[in-house]
Amino acid sequence: MEHALSGVKVLDLSLNLPGLYLAWLMACMGAQVLKVENPVGGDYSRGITSQGDEESPYFPALNRGKKSLALNLKDPAGRDILLRLLKDYDVLLEGFRPGVMARLGLEHSVLSRVQPRLIHLSISGYGQQGSLAGRAGHDINYLALAGVLDTTGSREGGLAIPGVQIADLAGGSLLGLSGVLAALYQRERTGKGQHVDTAMFDGSVSMATMVWAGVQAGLDAPRPAGMTLNGARPCYNLYRTKGGGWFSLGALEPKFWQIFCEALERPDLLSKQFAGQEVIEEVAAIFAGRTRDEWTDFWAGYDACCEPVLSMPEAVASSLVRERGMVEQDPQGVQLACPLKMSASPLAPTEPPPALGQDTAEVLTGLGLSQTEIEDMAERGVVGLA
Repeated sequence: MEHALSGVKVLDLSLNLPGLYLAWLMACMGAQVLKVENPVGGDYSRGITSQGDEESPYFPALNRGKKSLALNLKDPAGRDILLRLLKDYDVLLEGFRPGVMARLGLEHSVLSRVQPRLIHLSISGYGQQGSLAGRAGHDINYLALAGVLDTTGSREGGLAIPGVQIADLAGGSLLGLSGVLAALYQRERTGKGQHVDTAMFDGSVSMATMVWAGVQAGLDAPRPAGMTLNGARPCYNLYRTKGGGWFSLGALEPKFWQIFCEALERPDLLSKQFAGQEVIEEVAAIFAGRTRDEWTDFWAGYDACCEPVLSMPEAVASSLVRERGMVEQDPQGVQLACPLKMSASPLAPTEPPPALGQDTAEVLTGLGLSQTEIEDMAERGVVGLA
């Protein structure tokens, strides 16, 4: 069986998490991904480490299965090489601030003239147009301006920074990938490519669609522990256990709350599923009576949406993660595997991440450049060779 994206060729100009993760997912599905990196330093994940000159652990995780072309796009010769490559590629992915591609002479109008079938994806913080289009930002900023951070925290009122980059990954990577795949599908009918504008801020706002409906209707208060799904109700909450562990309770539907109450032999709680702080404290006192492991054993026999809160190392080592094939071993250690599973489209075999410029010579030779020309370009800093 062939891979879902066999035959799709991607030029990945991205430097940060949203584009790197998106391109990795495409590589997992069989796309041929060529990283286009600055000869000096490469993408930012190569240099993120707290151990001096030690190799970054982040680059291998995000760049498995890709090739690397070290190319200076600020040099006219480097720009010309990219434009020559376009004729053989389906997707160009970049995460520059709006205006950078134009300054490089690589705006969408130029790209589409060279390759009318090209899908050009731009991932940015605030989109290609708007008052903040050129403003710097990170995940925490997009979530802050989208109203998401203001609802994230404890019932004591303190805000919290999510442990996973929600705006980057859900608002940037996954929505960007949705746009690219839709554009590829449309191209099959029209023969034409297009520009996909994905803003992490837009994605963060959109993810609050259901939450906003409840707030607008007056059903929830937009604050930490003020809404049904962030800690305002006994049936959907986090509870500390004896010894300091935590348990999650997600008995949102009445049938699960009924199972929860019956398992605890607490029929008096049946009518209090959506009560307030007083009942939350009652349930908290129940959970405080046993350790997390004791509760894990107890709830294993009931379908009540009640599960232990695991640390990340515990989760990665769990039997569930391994049953689902969500880990794989490579020279860097245990890596998290691709989450996509399709019955008629096997994932591509995992290949190691590329060294900076590892495939430069091969790519340039494919364009018809001689060894002498390649070496000359390397001396002038136009390209980098591994």
